[in-house]
Amino acid sequence: MRFARRLAKGTPPELDLRTVETGDILHGVLAPRGWTSARVEAWLDWAETLPAEGDDAEAGLLAGGPDRYARAVAARADALKLFDRKTDASAFQAELTALLAAGVAAIGRGQVGYAPGAIPEVGSPAFTHAARRLIAETEGRALAVRAAAFAAERLHAVADAVRRCEGDPAACCDPSGNPALARAAVAARAAGADDAAIADAIALGLTGEAPEGAWLEPPSVPPLLALASSAALGEEAATAAWRSNGGLTIVLAETAADNLARAATGPRAAIDVFALAGDLEAVADAARVVGAALRVEAAGTDALPILTLAGVSETLMARGLAYGRADGQDAALILWRAAAETIAAVNAETPDLPALALAPLEDADLSLKLGGVSLGVAPVPAQVVLAETADGEVVRVLSEPALRALDFLDADRDAARVHALGAGTLAEAPGIGHAELQALGFTEYEIAAAEQQLPLVRTLSQAFAPGVIGVGFVADVLGAPAEAETDPAFDTLALAGFAKADVAAAELHALGAGTLVDAPFLDEARQAVFEDANLADRLAMAAAVETVCTLPAVSLARLPFRSTPAQALAVQDQAAKAGVGAFRIVRDAAPAGFVLDLPEPEAPRPARPEPVAVTERVVEKIVERERSRRKLPDRRKGYIQKASVGGHKVYLHTGEYDDGELGEIFIDMHKEGAAFRSLMNNFAVSISIGLQYGVPLEEFVDAFVFTRFEPAGPVTGNDSVKSATSILDYVFRELGVSYLGRGDLANADPGQLNADGLGRGAADEDGGPAMPIVGEPQPMSRYISKGFARGATPDNLVFLPFGGRKAEVSDQLLQRAAGVCPACGDLAVIGGVCGACGSANEG
Repeated sequence: MRFARRLAKGTPPELDLRTVETGDILHGVLAPRGWTSARVEAWLDWAETLPAEGDDAEAGLLAGGPDRYARAVAARADALKLFDRKTDASAFQAELTALLAAGVAAIGRGQVGYAPGAIPEVGSPAFTHAARRLIAETEGRALAVRAAAFAAERLHAVADAVRRCEGDPAACCDPSGNPALARAAVAARAAGADDAAIADAIALGLTGEAPEGAWLEPPSVPPLLALASSAALGEEAATAAWRSNGGLTIVLAETAADNLARAATGPRAAIDVFALAGDLEAVADAARVVGAALRVEAAGTDALPILTLAGVSETLMARGLAYGRADGQDAALILWRAAAETIAAVNAETPDLPALALAPLEDADLSLKLGGVSLGVAPVPAQVVLAETADGEVVRVLSEPALRALDFLDADRDAARVHALGAGTLAEAPGIGHAELQALGFTEYEIAAAEQQLPLVRTLSQAFAPGVIGVGFVADVLGAPAEAETDPAFDTLALAGFAKADVAAAELHALGAGTLVDAPFLDEARQAVFEDANLADRLAMAAAVETVCTLPAVSLARLPFRSTPAQALAVQDQAAKAGVGAFRIVRDAAPAGFVLDLPEPEAPRPARPEPVAVTERVVEKIVERERSRRKLPDRRKGYIQKASVGGHKVYLHTGEYDDGELGEIFIDMHKEGAAFRSLMNNFAVSISIGLQYGVPLEEFVDAFVFTRFEPAGPVTGNDSVKSATSILDYVFRELGVSYLGRGDLANADPGQLNADGLGRGAADEDGGPAMPIVGEPQPMSRYISKGFARGATPDNLVFLPFGGRKAEVSDQLLQRAAGVCPACGDLAVIGGVCGACGSANEG
């Protein structure tokens, strides 16, 4: 082989020192100017697979990857005695290095390994068996991944329950002593995690780490390659393709099946014809150099090296040619034919090496290394793309092929930008302008924050997300619910009352159409250049290109997530009629947070109860309450507890419902800093809101007892709690003892406690009569604080009315001066004699 320096004589690319993060380490890397971070990282990943050459192996452009690969291939070709002259080796190495360093060519390796064994024919028993196995493994893998993710989430909760626990580590790891851990462990067991995994999660919780769920994911399923004729395709193949979701490749060209299997894992490369401006001579030179490198790399193996072209669709657009029309297909054929002729010459030049194949591949890794250009017969990407600015920001811009197409078609670039990218402001937007927003309470701050996001988002809803304009504003002014902050699908504009038509009109004005297809300044013929290619156009292009290629393209037919096997059958028939050599059917992934809209299940008809024997049954009924706020009565009971924790005074106020259930608390500190007092006050408000929404007091007590922070120490002024590790520990110990009967949280001498919590009133101490209560019998809990009584007052005690007759004013005055008769209970004791029953009272 003979090589001369042609491409290497060109101007080398301008380089920048880039900082790339790999793991926890930052690396300085030389990369061509203008390359995105993702593109640089893709080349670095490829460079890591190459053998190292000394301590400075990673020095140079892209960590030395292009130079190391070219040097290794040239050395191997020289060892095989493939060069005619000594200068050919250095010229070949220089040409290959120049192509890789400029990003005109990229080297990769196939990763898809088809299932081993003979290639079955569609309709045969062998295909039925292989398809069933593929479906079972695919669907089982999907279920296993979902189950593993669910179980891993529950195991994280187990480790978190241990990590959040304060106190003795042994007690924190014991479910009987850590209620939060017990609940998390039960949930993890219900999610499918065995007890061994739960024990491991508990142990990891002590170290502060979390269990990993990736180890639960099963290995990937090898795809299936099957032969078929157009007549043999039917419902069985379509259903298998739909259920395996891209795992089945159907080959219609019998001679290509074996070569597709060989090429699946072999070396491959792509040449960017768009970067070469479609120059046929430059394309041929690049194909000869890269093709020779692939053949040398595959020498001595059974692998089939493949070369493909990239940027063909971008080249068509830049020349003003439509992808889906005959002139576009003819122009693409010219490029592919030039590469095919060059590859034929390369194969004939060194017949002892593995033959190089030309095929229109679709390889995401190669496309990323070449800057995201289309590969094979893939249509050109959208005209509006994301680009990284010099400051590191990612903004929406018109793609380079679209700009070149506008120049070729003599169209106005500025008008195209306004149509595709929008005005970038809402100042004069129809429906949702500045005036309409300000009328609803939006200030200049919220409007400016949303407009700053317009170059970065695709919808107005994303620009007006609560995280952008402020969660407080959305909640306080617009009345958004609490979950709006974490809901990615929350629509602030819909909450504000804007109609969908107004949102669409403002979106078109501010963000643009996102395409140049319907640009008013372009006629129909020029609009066709920017049209999105449909499946029929892609199949037609693939069938045309395959006439000059060694291997057919594996055409990709995408179906929506909610498609059916019947739609897969229709796509399968369409691919067979188009004359493509091979195809795959892939379904889109489920949208994030996908949930089926299922009706509420009907309540089963109650069965007629069977007669019960003498044995009495106790039935417990669990009623789920609606999550609505239960308001406290306007006049409520409770108690105030004054105490001192570590020398700091604390006042705890409680408010109760009529049934004695705690509904609110207030925490006041004496002579503390304003920030600390405000924080404690607002913390008490949040606890009160939770109680009123039905959060059990037990949850708060379990969460906050044993918390540690200053002030802490001995407690004075409280007859049940004598020491606390923090203010919160003291507060929730007191609440647990008073309202939950949690004697385990008290640390005072039990003999000092007053069981009923009731003191002697002033009337008792003076020996005078208590004031009567006139009216219907009332439960004791309506008037006595359950917390103040420490739960010891029986709920069945009532205050009885005294006196059965309606008293006149004079009688009422007389009763106030009378005593209570111990015999009948009436207020009629005057002068030591009861006027109601006649009993003498000497008290």
